[in-house]
Amino acid sequence: MSEHLNGTTPGSKPIVKLVDVVKTYVMGHNTGGGGLLRRRSQAAASVTVHALRGVSVDFFPGEYIAIMGASGSGKSTMLNLLGCLDRPTSGEYFLGGRDIAQLDDDELSEIRSRYLGFIFQSYNLIQQYTVLENIQLPLTYQGNGEITPEAEERAVEVATLVGLGDRLDHRPSQLSGGQQQRVAIARSLINDPYVILADEATGNLDTRTSHEIMEMLGNLNDSGKTIIMVTHEDDIAEHAKRIIRMRDGLIIDDGPSARMKTAQAALMGTAHLGSEPVWKTDGSLPDADGVGPFNQELTH
Repeated sequence: MSEHLNGTTPGSKPIVKLVDVVKTYVMGHNTGGGGLLRRRSQAAASVTVHALRGVSVDFFPGEYIAIMGASGSGKSTMLNLLGCLDRPTSGEYFLGGRDIAQLDDDELSEIRSRYLGFIFQSYNLIQQYTVLENIQLPLTYQGNGEITPEAEERAVEVATLVGLGDRLDHRPSQLSGGQQQRVAIARSLINDPYVILADEATGNLDTRTSHEIMEMLGNLNDSGKTIIMVTHEDDIAEHAKRIIRMRDGLIIDDGPSARMKTAQAALMGTAHLGSEPVWKTDGSLPDADGVGPFNQELTH
């Protein structure tokens, strides 16, 4: 696999691109009874669930996107596909220019371990592991699984970044919920991923801790990390720069968050003071050369 999946730096091109993605599930259930003695046969019936109905969307490097929608809207299905945890029934999924939908299971595992970072609502930490060992976990799925001194140094760095430099030998049971989520954030950063995927990352946290975690994600985005999160909470979604709303497996709205609209209005109000930046419809600023969204150089 080449350095940037397709051998090129994404630049102003989408880092993630979904093209007419459809995802259906066929679910079976028994319709017959039979009683205790099962004297009557039970006929099997199937129900087709259309989770995604032809979704096309681009995500650019450096964006901070919230995906919202009611239960059954398709937001979690989309996140699972983006995280290579599932495959589309049809359509194309490009990550860094490579069609991920065509990869086999081993190749998908490599993509997950090298190019994606995950933050889950339930933290998904291994209770027997220390903070440092949990952070290093994605690295054990790469190569021969050996943790090099350089990798361990990197793990200490990201632990310190999220405020856990003095908790390296602690186990999850010795940490608060907010601290456990900080471990999950550090784990998502250890492989310097293309994209961080967050699934209801604050769902198990109190309000104050939730906003601390969101501030941390905002700082990561400000440093250039691309973040795509699923949430059902409006106040959490407003930390993002772009909000996508889904219903019945389709995107029904896609645009800048309220805070980004406010920032745009403020810039419009100061246009007479100098040249005005051109805002993209997704709420991102152009690069220094005036074209394309903000981007960082992706190196692996």
